[in-house]
Amino acid sequence: MSKRKLFHRLASIDKAIEVIDCSLELKPRGIEKVDLLNALDRILAEDIIAPIDYPPFDRSEVDGFAVRAEDTYGASDIRPITLEIVGSIRVGEEPKKEVSFGKTIEIATGAPIPRGCNAIVMEEHTHRENNHVKIYKSVAPLENITIAGSDIARGELVLPKGIKLGPFELGILAALGYNAVNVYLKPRVAIVSTGDEIVEPGSKLGYGQLYDYNGFAVTMYLRSLGAETYYLGVVPDNEEELRNVLLRNIDEYDLVVTSGGTSAGVGDVVYRVLEELGKVLVHGLEVKPGKPTVLGVIRGKPVIGLPGFPFSAVTHTITLLRYIVEKLSGIEHPLLWRNVKAKIAQKIRKEAGKDLFLPVILTYRGLEFIAIPVPFRSGNITPILRLNGIAVVRRGVEVVEEGEVVDVLLQNLIIPETVFIGSHDILLPSILRASKLMHISKFIPVGSLSGLMNVSKGYGDVAPIHLFDPLTKTYNITYVKQYKNIVLVSGYKRKLVLAFKHGNPKNIKGLEDALRDDVRFVNRNRGSGTRIYIDMVLKNIADEKSMNFEELIRRINGYTYEVPSHTGVAAAIAQGRADLGVCIEYAAKLYGLEYIPLTWEEYDFAINVHSLEAKQAVNKFIEYLRSSELKDLINSYLGYEAKSSIGEVISF
Repeated sequence: MSKRKLFHRLASIDKAIEVIDCSLELKPRGIEKVDLLNALDRILAEDIIAPIDYPPFDRSEVDGFAVRAEDTYGASDIRPITLEIVGSIRVGEEPKKEVSFGKTIEIATGAPIPRGCNAIVMEEHTHRENNHVKIYKSVAPLENITIAGSDIARGELVLPKGIKLGPFELGILAALGYNAVNVYLKPRVAIVSTGDEIVEPGSKLGYGQLYDYNGFAVTMYLRSLGAETYYLGVVPDNEEELRNVLLRNIDEYDLVVTSGGTSAGVGDVVYRVLEELGKVLVHGLEVKPGKPTVLGVIRGKPVIGLPGFPFSAVTHTITLLRYIVEKLSGIEHPLLWRNVKAKIAQKIRKEAGKDLFLPVILTYRGLEFIAIPVPFRSGNITPILRLNGIAVVRRGVEVVEEGEVVDVLLQNLIIPETVFIGSHDILLPSILRASKLMHISKFIPVGSLSGLMNVSKGYGDVAPIHLFDPLTKTYNITYVKQYKNIVLVSGYKRKLVLAFKHGNPKNIKGLEDALRDDVRFVNRNRGSGTRIYIDMVLKNIADEKSMNFEELIRRINGYTYEVPSHTGVAAAIAQGRADLGVCIEYAAKLYGLEYIPLTWEEYDFAINVHSLEAKQAVNKFIEYLRSSELKDLINSYLGYEAKSSIGEVISF
């Protein structure tokens, strides 16, 4: 009998939280008192009621003279009022004298207010002459005075329990006289990765294996929330081994998190072990990605099984898992959703019955937030690095039109100053770093054409492109002319080659060999500049053979095998999934391939004219393109060459 399980009943994330809250008492395991200097990011376990007023006495806000306000009425530059100085008060000194009619006392900023005084005249509005002072500006009662308890009143609730103590909360505690504070004990969380294909970093990586991303990412994320996290390593897809790990650790921790093995396949063991040792509360969520998430309980402790694909695991870590950990930490009212509103930069289609999590770069255009989707697959890890938000399109919605407002879960508060969106190049990150723009920029690899369209609409600032025009035999200019609000900035050249395995076992002589029955081709993705070049060459071959282009590409084994990068082409050939493909020389050499040179393609930068006018970072980028330092960097890479016109701005 098959052990495969089908997902017949799925739960929304909100329903899953409701089930957990009803089934488990998620609360901190205790309280401890810690010194203020060790309390940063801890969760407050008591209400802080002010034991004193703040400030604890009436004090002066300025250097000047303590007066009775009515003694200054009518004072001006033309008709100053003269008062007798009867003393002075320094900071921390108790006043010994009283301000009476026609008298004043010199006072320092922060010093206590003497009896009889109800205002302070700033020193700038006075002129002292021995024991008298001329007042050139009248003051109102309480002007330049802070009254005792006006900021914090004794007996007032200042900080409620259940909040995270940041530097300024700790400063307030110190100002109220606290040197230690009661906080909740940190929750103890164990993280276990599962899967026969997962190995720990530092181990030898066999074919078909992956280093453990989820275990380390989830461990560190939960640690950043304040939990005590413990990475227990990798367990293979074996029920007995997983059962032993859970039984050995469940009593020691407040929460156990597993990664992988949660789906419905024969090798997915997490839910079966959960059913055996405890109870499965939820198995399967109405979300994409991340449907095969499992929530359960063993011996009264929550066990959360995250999906194995990284982006799926991350989305539930920052929503569902964060909520549970914050409850265990003692945060009074954890929020499942922390949203901002933003306009989506492209049309989105989805299943109506599921929530969609979509990685985005959140940027701004005028006073509006714009959410630019980042291309992703559930198993990818770079979108997680690039994003600063995750758009959530809720159940019941099938289509979101470009420009509609969506909810975006913020992952950090850094909004990029410049968005590069277009064709990927291995040299681009080095250029951004060298130009000191990497920390204020985001890059979205969507291909040349898509990048050009997005920048034209103002959804990005700079589109790296390499679009070949078969008619004019030129790069980029023909395409840029078709769009509004764009200038073209000259860049550099990359050598395209026809790559194949070292030793040329298939005896490849040209791209025409892709038509052979014993050869498998690897293609570039549609919309990329390299794909346009490949199709042009294939059309020429079709003409020479008096064939229809569609007929020719049907004969190519692998024409529809598309990869999104030059290194993807090289890796496919090096690992034996393909026999030949077109990539840049640098990628071919990186993977130890042999190759035949084809042509030089031009990698330029299409820039939105409004970004050119308004954004300093964009102009800084252009300035760096013109530098001799960059030319030396480009020319140091195999198969790269700086154009003589690099950095030149071409308007149309």
